[in-house]
Amino acid sequence: MATKYVNSEIKEKFKEFFEEKYSAEIMKIADHYPDEMSLHVSYQDMILHFGDEFPRFILDNPKTAFQIAEDVMREIMGVEYNEVEPKLRLISLPAPRNKGIRDLRAADLTHFVAIDGLARRVTEVRPRISKAVFQCLRCGGTTVVDQEVSSHLLEEPAGCSQCGKESKKSRMIHLLEESEFKNYQNIEIQETPEDLRGGEQPQRLKGWVEDDLVGQISPGDRITINGIIDGSPKSTRGGGKSRNFDIFMRVNSIEVKEYEYEEVELSDEDKTAIEKAASGHNVFQKIVASIAPSIHKMSEEKNGLALQLFGGVRKKLPDEQKIRGDIHVLMVGDPGTAKSQLLRYIADLSPRGMYASGKGSTGAGLTAAAIKDEVMGESRWILEAGTLVLADKGIAAIDELDKMRDEDRSSMHEAMEQQTISVAKAGINARLNSRCALLGAANPRHGRFEPHENISQQIKLPAPLISRFDLIFAIMDKPDKSRDLDIARHILKVHHSGELIMNKRDNEIDKVLEPPFKKDFVRKYIAYAKSINPIMTDECMQKLEDFFMDIRSSGGDSESIPITARQLESLIRLSEASARAHLRDRVIAEDADRAIKVTRHFLNQVASTESGFDIDLVASDISHSERTLLHEITNIIREVSELHGEGVPEDIILQEADERGRSRSQVLKELKRMSRNGTIYQPSGGKYLLT
Repeated sequence: MATKYVNSEIKEKFKEFFEEKYSAEIMKIADHYPDEMSLHVSYQDMILHFGDEFPRFILDNPKTAFQIAEDVMREIMGVEYNEVEPKLRLISLPAPRNKGIRDLRAADLTHFVAIDGLARRVTEVRPRISKAVFQCLRCGGTTVVDQEVSSHLLEEPAGCSQCGKESKKSRMIHLLEESEFKNYQNIEIQETPEDLRGGEQPQRLKGWVEDDLVGQISPGDRITINGIIDGSPKSTRGGGKSRNFDIFMRVNSIEVKEYEYEEVELSDEDKTAIEKAASGHNVFQKIVASIAPSIHKMSEEKNGLALQLFGGVRKKLPDEQKIRGDIHVLMVGDPGTAKSQLLRYIADLSPRGMYASGKGSTGAGLTAAAIKDEVMGESRWILEAGTLVLADKGIAAIDELDKMRDEDRSSMHEAMEQQTISVAKAGINARLNSRCALLGAANPRHGRFEPHENISQQIKLPAPLISRFDLIFAIMDKPDKSRDLDIARHILKVHHSGELIMNKRDNEIDKVLEPPFKKDFVRKYIAYAKSINPIMTDECMQKLEDFFMDIRSSGGDSESIPITARQLESLIRLSEASARAHLRDRVIAEDADRAIKVTRHFLNQVASTESGFDIDLVASDISHSERTLLHEITNIIREVSELHGEGVPEDIILQEADERGRSRSQVLKELKRMSRNGTIYQPSGGKYLLT
């Protein structure tokens, strides 16, 4: 049973506490009010000063305790500061009082608790009346009505306090200039992805924010809100009040989490185990082998995904320009190649992972949406964070990117490069952070991936969006007897292991399927590694420079561009990720070699030509050679048309192109493309004309 305290005891304890520890801060509030009105006190400070009993009493009786505490603060300020209304803000609550949204129960009503979560919705800041002053038109007297916190309706006086007439008999007018207002904001938080088990849907809690707490958070922020759990009865259809209550929080303080992975708690034992693993042999290979062990091989793809999990270093330059450190990866491939399984595994493995399917997601659902919702009895436009905002400083895994609508895909450009999302909807103008790595998967337009065709022609994604990916993996399902046998045996082992687990015969499972590191350990390892910001050594920079220059010069005298500066930036990010994976504070030549290897693999798959690399295969709709052929065909049609004044037959075009060293199949393929794009047309007789 908690100890009871009378008001005089509470007052005495707060007075002693404030005078000993916070008198300077309280006088500072008095001098700077209303710009400053809050005194932030750590719960741990109270325990050190009072012991356990009194702080526990405050949490169980917050309305009484906080009112007395704020009265004591005014007494310390002195009578000359009578108009100052200081606020006591309690922060850093211990674990028993730091609850999950789904753990709130009836016993928590009227008590002070802390809730961790993601800010999902945030309304605009508006004035809200706290004391309404009414004037009687009959006698001129004024009546003050304190407004109920939980009500959204303006409470009017029953009658005039001066002449005693009822309000119906004596008209009362509301004096806006005499009334007291507070800044008000409504927020809604939801459970963080890492707190959910299995397929649970995240639960939400609304919070009412007032005074100097307003405007502190944006959708997508990871926060802890501390306050009093309150409730209001639901309304019935007949206009009455239900016995069932909706709960909300009267927010007393907000703690915004600034660090990327602070919600992953690492004990001293965890740190020791992580450092021991990093110093061991082949730690990176062990991390790669721990990624989706049930999926056979795909070693290069898993190498890229492991580097994406660690990410590069986000940099702020002297001119305030920011360079992203997150690594974007796109997987394109044939059906049934486990792309979706990999995406779900990575989203679950990342300490901040979010999964969404492009088929069921709109641009607003991925970025941010302005929605109309009922807040305090009125319709308001509210900003709601989407997947890319909620995955801030984590990984957003988006499946079936090719199934999204064009207008929805266009909303991702800013999120991928600037890592912000600008919203200008329904009078709301905001910029939200989306500092996340994007892992996307897409299926080829015609079912199977064709290595000899441009990637932008095979998937329904615009070339500028594709070019923003640091790594693109083409996953092809080609018949190969020995490889097929390995896959078949592996799949059979996986299913057999599942059967053994269901029958509680775990000891018979093939050890090959067990990952070197457990999922929880990998998650902690990543969180620990992300706190390291490695610096490139001279040897690393020389390696990357040599590779970039070698590839750039491989085009010879042709005008094709084998690689761009965008790929060099990707190499830097991948090298930094490799250093982080080894817990190194320096990026060495070994890290550069790993980045070069995975980048060369990606270029060989999607940007390779007979003469070398051509990045136009990725960064534009057509390659350099196709663009050159298009110009040649256009010139042939223009020149022949000027001589004869009519369209040009196909055989003439083929003959002219043959004299210029072009093959018949190349020209016919380009003629079809030009016809589809509307560059040329055939009015009659099979002759071609320029549009």
